[in-house]
Amino acid sequence: MWGQVRSGLTRALRPAARQGLLFSSPCGVSRSSRSAACATSSGSMRVFTSSRLALQAAAATPTTPTAEAIGSSHGSVSGGSNPVEEDAFADFLPVVPPECLRVKKATPSSSHEAPAAPTSFTAMFRDMSPYINFHRGTTMVLHLPGQLVESAVFGAVMHDIALLNTFGIKLVLVAGSRPQLNRQLELRKLSQRFDCGMRITGPDELQCAMDAAGSVRFQIESYLGRGIVNSPGRARSINIASGNFITAQPVGVRGGVDFKNTGEMRRLNVDKVRAALDDGDIVLISSIGYSASGEVFNCLSEHVASKCAVQLESDKLIFLHNGEEMIDSRSNTVVQALVIQQAQQYVELARTDPEVNGDFLLYLNESIRACVNGVKRSHLVSRHVDGGLLQELFTRDGEGLMISKHMYEGVRMARHSDIVSIMRLIQPLLDDDVLVSRDQEQIESNVHTFTVVERDGAIIACCTLQPYENNFAEMGCVAVDPVYRSLGKGNALLGFILRKAASMGVTKLFVLTTRTSHWFMERGFVETSVNDLPPSKLAKIDLKRKSKVYITDISSKRALDEKELLLEMH
Repeated sequence: MWGQVRSGLTRALRPAARQGLLFSSPCGVSRSSRSAACATSSGSMRVFTSSRLALQAAAATPTTPTAEAIGSSHGSVSGGSNPVEEDAFADFLPVVPPECLRVKKATPSSSHEAPAAPTSFTAMFRDMSPYINFHRGTTMVLHLPGQLVESAVFGAVMHDIALLNTFGIKLVLVAGSRPQLNRQLELRKLSQRFDCGMRITGPDELQCAMDAAGSVRFQIESYLGRGIVNSPGRARSINIASGNFITAQPVGVRGGVDFKNTGEMRRLNVDKVRAALDDGDIVLISSIGYSASGEVFNCLSEHVASKCAVQLESDKLIFLHNGEEMIDSRSNTVVQALVIQQAQQYVELARTDPEVNGDFLLYLNESIRACVNGVKRSHLVSRHVDGGLLQELFTRDGEGLMISKHMYEGVRMARHSDIVSIMRLIQPLLDDDVLVSRDQEQIESNVHTFTVVERDGAIIACCTLQPYENNFAEMGCVAVDPVYRSLGKGNALLGFILRKAASMGVTKLFVLTTRTSHWFMERGFVETSVNDLPPSKLAKIDLKRKSKVYITDISSKRALDEKELLLEMH
């Protein structure tokens, strides 16, 4: 493993952009002079950062009589109030008199001209939309360290979490409170006691832990309770569900040391948590757990987060960490993704490295534990980057480090010893005329083009990849054992072929099919004509079969990433 960890640095926070409101004064100061003013002047322009400042500026103008500011001649109101003159507010209300309006003619464009490039917002939103759809309805467990609550980006992260909730993502937040606990201990002049990396929690320390956890919980609930306050119309309120969702047990005596009220999570009340998530609530869990007998325990919040993710069978586990980066020391480039095996090997190497932050290894260990036990992906995202959580979830490049199972586990190139198994797998499809007729001798002579999926020593899926001129390649002889079709093995095989073809310089992957057209269409293939195929393939096609041709573009990394995301959605 040629890797190292770059220390986390607090990155410069992006200041919130304050956009002023640009309002134009009407073409004149009186109705009688507007027509002339429209032709000679565009009017004065004023910029206000808020309507409140605009009102203050209008009130502070010494040349504006009070009666004029209130209005004296336009409209009427009940109760004998003076009518309001619309000109009084012309300096700060976006009102354009009708006589100053005109329509600018559209500029005709030729159908041969290239369309205007999309704006950065349009391009960004188009890139995000597949991820928004992909994550909707998924369950994510997000660990919030105590350091985040005290940071400058805490409010921004809470806003982003509220935004994820509006996207239909089911969120479970696990709140840590380590710095708050340490401060409580210091205030009460209590020493911190550890053994084998675990805190010893006596009765006094437990009270400090409960106070710290409660303080963090209240701050999170306070921020999330505001909802998305700058949304159009009424702010969308968010309900927070918190309570004794976890059952804990004592760590007990280890190595002759009694850890007292230090505990470890046993079980999550999955039914209650899922019911709250189904109602659209955000679930908030602290590091304080309770036993069936009513005892209270101080648990490790990172361990609580990973166990919650496993027991909920969540799609993602996310840790917000100090910003360390995994570096490939051979090229000095940032590593953004590791499969479980790589991460495990790195942890073993890093245990003896004093320069590696212990918290980073803790996050990495819990991420591995979660993925090994069924969580699809774990992410380590810097808590110092404003918007880092959204970047990691909704952009192709992401922001942090992702740990996942190998999508292509069991996929490999075929060997001569696989020929009999391949023949047995495709024979039913040959008998039904789903595949083009071929015998064992043909498979033997082309075994180098076959890719297979192996499970427990048995070949359960196969296909061929045959390159052609003009950067084309054909995926053929696709077969998946019916028992395993619902387990995504066909998707894994297709994903592997897409990556392999791209590594060979292929830009267009095509298939010929008579029965399975919809399967390929659902995975990004587009129907086309046989005339679009390379000449050498066209010369060999049996037109009597009337096979349909489907092609997919793999000319860029972006296209490949989109295809892989599409496969995961199926």
